[in-house]
Amino acid sequence: MIQQGEHVDVQSFGAPASGSDNHLGPTDLIVSTKELCLGFGQKTVIADIDLSFRRGSITALIGPSGSGKTTFLRTLNRMNDNVKGFRRTGDVLFNSESIWSPKIDLLALRRRVGMLFQRANPFPMSIEQNVIAGVKAHNIAKKSQLNQIAKMRLEEVGLWKAVETRLHDSPFRLSGGQQQLLCLARALAIGPDVLLLDEPTSALDPTSIEAVENLILSLSPAITFIVVTHNLAQARRISHDTAFFFEGQLTEYGSTKQIFEDPSRPETQRYVSGRMG
Repeated sequence: MIQQGEHVDVQSFGAPASGSDNHLGPTDLIVSTKELCLGFGQKTVIADIDLSFRRGSITALIGPSGSGKTTFLRTLNRMNDNVKGFRRTGDVLFNSESIWSPKIDLLALRRRVGMLFQRANPFPMSIEQNVIAGVKAHNIAKKSQLNQIAKMRLEEVGLWKAVETRLHDSPFRLSGGQQQLLCLARALAIGPDVLLLDEPTSALDPTSIEAVENLILSLSPAITFIVVTHNLAQARRISHDTAFFFEGQLTEYGSTKQIFEDPSRPETQRYVSGRMG
């Protein structure tokens, strides 16, 4: 059971992957959905999604705009709960426990299952305080460690040299791409087990995109990544598995190599070949 305020080693990112691709046991799966249906008001966005994510893997969620990818992603740590009209049936399991279980502490869940949004959302506080905000809120490190954590995470995302003399400045003076990297540093600072990424590099320049992709690869298998992306080349570069969403359905799921090179569904073939979307 997840407990709020549980202390964790800020150097640790979670358990490494185990098991083989072909024979996965319960401990090899970190997030699973069971007959998950999501909607807003009378509109159903996605229906009957059964999908499991391997511990330590990088999974790309691809598909045309409006196919339900972001709604699905935001549900995995209950970010949709307070959206007006949101409804769901089915379940999401994190470490084999329903994320809607009465025993789950929501803030603690979102520490374990973090999220980086498509648009940067820095907090109205200094650059340094942005990075350590979650660490302080969850009380997961000593006060004497906070400066070290801020530096480590800013170095990790490649932002330290640009901000080391500006740590007390407003983050809104940074470029859009730098703000996104700052938000990534903030997400990493609390040591998530799973990180949900919603088109995380759409506002970044090619050099920053490469840095973020390399970072994701370096942090797997310690962190499980689930990434919504419209960049098919990016999906091929960084992911182990790929799920193709189309018209509110999970049309196909498999290894990234299989999805891109030998898809079983004609819709998938049209999309990955660039003839759709």
